[in-house]
Amino acid sequence: MLNTKIEKMLNDQMNFEFYSSYIYMAMAAYLESTDLQGFAHWMKVQAQEEMSHFLKMYNYMVERGGRPVLAAVAAPKKRVGIC
Repeated sequence: MLNTKIEKMLNDQMNFEFYSSYIYMAMAAYLESTDLQGFAHWMKVQAQEEMSHFLKMYNYMVERGGRPVLAAVAAPKKRVGIC
């Protein structure tokens, strides 16, 4: 069983990794809409890396009897006047 404090810290970090992946995907979507496929691909690769971090922590918690708790993912803020 994981220590309660450690489990909370892992859940916080795990959700941060998930949110980071989400932001990278939002950037990829924007870049694809502006026909910048190479940049969009790079953002997707970054999103996959963040998701791999999330999954490592998720699996670690499950293997040690912890309980992963997924928080709501906020939509990224839109900036006016970018590109």
